[in-house]
Amino acid sequence: MKLAAFLILMLLYPLFLRLTHIWDIRAIPLILPYALAALSLIILASEIGSFLLKKISNSSRPK
Repeated sequence: MKLAAFLILMLLYPLFLRLTHIWDIRAIPLILPYALAALSLIILASEIGSFLLKKISNSSRPK
């Protein structure tokens, strides 16, 4: 699932270049920071999601 989300975000790279008004072909080296940002967003979202799921499952258990 994380790999699929990463690939989808990487496919949005041309849209990122268009939104930031970068039309020069020399912008290709920008893919590394974009890829790292996409990967970090996926990791953050998955960790926050797992934390929330743990909190929900712990609060629903009877003590």
